Amino acid sequence: MFAVSAVAQDKAPAPGQLPAQGPPPKNLTKLPDGHFSANTDPKNVENFEVRVVVAGDTLSGIAKDVLKDGKLWPQVWEQNEHIINPHWIYPNDKILIRPVTKITEAKPPEPVEAAAAEAPVQAAEPPKETTVVREPPKPFIVPPYPVTDQPRGPQVILDLAPPRVYPEVKAADLYCSGFIRNTDVPRDIKIVARYGNDEVMAGSGDYVYIGRGASAGVKPGTTFEVVRPTKRVSSLGTHYLEVAQVEIVMGQADYALARVTQGCEAVEVGDVLIPYTRPDFPTLPANRPFSGTMKGSGQVPGKIATTKSTLLNSGSSFSFHDGVPPVGYTGNLAKYNNGVAGEHAVVYLDVGKMEGVKPGDFFIVFRDVVSPDGSKLHDSETKQNARMAVAELVVLKVEDRASTALVTYSADMISPGDSVERR
Repeated sequence: MFAVSAVAQDKAPAPGQLPAQGPPPKNLTKLPDGHFSANTDPKNVENFEVRVVVAGDTLSGIAKDVLKDGKLWPQVWEQNEHIINPHWIYPNDKILIRPVTKITEAKPPEPVEAAAAEAPVQAAEPPKETTVVREPPKPFIVPPYPVTDQPRGPQVILDLAPPRVYPEVKAADLYCSGFIRNTDVPRDIKIVARYGNDEVMAGSGDYVYIGRGASAGVKPGTTFEVVRPTKRVSSLGTHYLEVAQVEIVMGQADYALARVTQGCEAVEVGDVLIPYTRPDFPTLPANRPFSGTMKGSGQVPGKIATTKSTLLNSGSSFSFHDGVPPVGYTGNLAKYNNGVAGEHAVVYLDVGKMEGVKPGDFFIVFRDVVSPDGSKLHDSETKQNARMAVAELVVLKVEDRASTALVTYSADMISPGDSVERR
């Protein structure tokens, strides 16, 4: 099957055997057209369509172009006996593609002999009249619709899998959103060191030392939540940042070793451990309409107290300041000094269990409509300030006086001080 050059003759595989790719051949032959190759020129080129190899071509790529399937490259290689190894073809090599059917020209009629040409021409008899009887056209009969088990109508040719649906509230939103509690969290169990080196911060998979052991109820297999007190939020209580979850893997009487199983922020020395409670969160309804002109329900009115983003730096051993630096502006945008939030951000509301708020409740954020001169517009019917709806929130966690909420939709940036009402 193979016709190889003298240089590559000793490397030719047995007939019908696929050779290994191996390193590129070192000895190439200069062909009549001037290019170098380990292959020879094909024979009977005039009987085939010919494709000239360019840089980047492969037999599978040529098979994909010609046979519409790159896996059929052995068929291409089979009719190209001059290709020594299908793994190595070279620019300007000739690949035979399809046989060509030659069309021969019809020979002209031979001249009439002179003797026959000189014979007298007899008069042709007049044509006889013939009557052609045409059969009437047969009526077209529509063939019956084939009887199958399949329903009539267009058939599905491309069956696409349904799109994956992702929850609006993810696990990380529940575990890492933080809370504002009006009672102090016990701070007797803390992170005292990181295991393995001198660093003071740890992430998922790292090990940390706990300053309490079995005598304080810190036993192997127990899961704790790592929290960090940040700052006092008005009269609502102290904000606690949820940092991570740890599992106790080894314990002694006075200390324990724990592994960080889930991390929200970097765990620092001094962070507090509290018992972990798995959050219970309901399934949210879908297809909730939203419009900037929607009216408030009047139920559980409250305000956005603060945002999580403004408290991330508070309470850390590496904090640079105690608050958000002012921008020096005291006009209508002054409230933005306290932070803004958009979709998927976490905010804290000044309503909680005392107002009947529970996880899964939806709130709408309203904002007063302000004219260009800074004055508030009024609703002529209610004689109150005109408001527009700007965002939707869903409550993740509830404490006595405050609740933690996730921004599920936002038509504009929201900030502390914006009004909220239960949807």
